[in-house]
Amino acid sequence: MQVGTKEFYEILSNFEREFKDMRLDRENESLWEMGQVYQNGETNKLYLAYRQGYALGRCKYM
Repeated sequence: MQVGTKEFYEILSNFEREFKDMRLDRENESLWEMGQVYQNGETNKLYLAYRQGYALGRCKYM
């Protein structure tokens, strides 16, 4: 999914709702294309895994 699209922001919002107990301070948007969305490394890894799971599910069922 492309950074900046409606789909991207919906996934970001869903992630933050589900993992509100994590550190959710974001990086500057210029770093998002490189996969650095959150300042906390563990949160960022979890988010990237979340996105990959979403993408896999989307590919399998579309």
